[in-house]
Amino acid sequence: MKNKIVYVFTVVLILTSCGIDTVKTEQPGTKKMILQLNAKKYDQLFLKAMLPGHMANIKIFAGQSNDGHRWMFIVPDSINKMVDNYAILTRPFDFNTKTSYVARFKGLSKEDQSPYPYVYDEKNPVVEATFLETKQTKGVPDDGNFVAVNDTSIFDGVSSSEDIFKVDFKGKDTELKLSMKFRDYSFIDMDHYEISLAEKDSISRKYPDSKYLMSKFYYLETSLKNIDDAKKIFDNFSEENKSTWFGLESGNYIKNFSKLYTSKFENVSLPNSESGLLEPVIVDSAKFNLLIFSASWCGPCHRLIPVLKDVYNDLNPNLQMVYISLDQYKTVNDWKKLLKDNSIPWRSLISAGHVKEIEDKYDAGSIPHMLLVYPNNSVKKIDLRVKEDKEKLYQLVKQKI
Repeated sequence: MKNKIVYVFTVVLILTSCGIDTVKTEQPGTKKMILQLNAKKYDQLFLKAMLPGHMANIKIFAGQSNDGHRWMFIVPDSINKMVDNYAILTRPFDFNTKTSYVARFKGLSKEDQSPYPYVYDEKNPVVEATFLETKQTKGVPDDGNFVAVNDTSIFDGVSSSEDIFKVDFKGKDTELKLSMKFRDYSFIDMDHYEISLAEKDSISRKYPDSKYLMSKFYYLETSLKNIDDAKKIFDNFSEENKSTWFGLESGNYIKNFSKLYTSKFENVSLPNSESGLLEPVIVDSAKFNLLIFSASWCGPCHRLIPVLKDVYNDLNPNLQMVYISLDQYKTVNDWKKLLKDNSIPWRSLISAGHVKEIEDKYDAGSIPHMLLVYPNNSVKKIDLRVKEDKEKLYQLVKQKI
């Protein structure tokens, strides 16, 4: 995805002159969040919010407490509306050992046993939980699971120390409970696509008002095979939910990308990763062109490289391949190093300075992302991790020879 001094931390600290129990309502333009953590006392707690976007955009809020158990956090609406969940940090990240210290919640029933971060629920703003245990997990170097510590520090192979708390939901389907029950809602199983799609459809029909599910749909929709599938699920959500930030963004996505897949491909020019010179994304429009959107910090993108090399060796030069990096300027050198270390033979272009524009234009809100541009300039979404898509690509290109 997207050295160092121990315990470097950027904190957005919002203070009030009142104690926890005397603050009865949110300040204008903010949300008040209360965590009652029993059987475990803390000297400090922080909420970490990761805002949408490929590059790390992190806000960290310091909590306030009178007794080390009952914690209050004040978060601006402008931030909260774009957050699907908050990591609870029990102490700052240790850069020497690459260890994160967090607290997570689990329920009492079998369906909500997967520990999950904090999810804000406007109808249930107070979460009461009791400490169960601390779990230590040792990181594995180069595991491809990237963790953003702050806006400039992204690591893989991170170890973790997790304080697990249990929550009695008392039969309520709170947003936190739904997050545990449907933690993988934003992921689609490409190997069993229709079954997985039907599950997403059923869940959204059952919980049309869930803000958590809407936030996860925002990430899910870019992975679906076509806009009709996205629209079908989106239509299940309530009108109130569609008016939230995630709902509006999801609706705009459906509207805008219906155009991408029903119109002719719109070519643009970007700098070549090696020469720095501008060149068009598609150089030879008489051939099939495979556009691969990737980035230096994207673990799943890296794991796709062997597949892409097989495709290149089998179909070049009849298939034109081009990488489009979604790295910003601060990680462009990491992208160039990846190209060199992996001996990438196909062209590579850089979108730094125009990442959001490229994401919006080419449906690249989630990566790895691939587009197949036909010789007639029509555009289809393709995923070479899916056997059927890869076989279809080979069939199309070989028919053209």
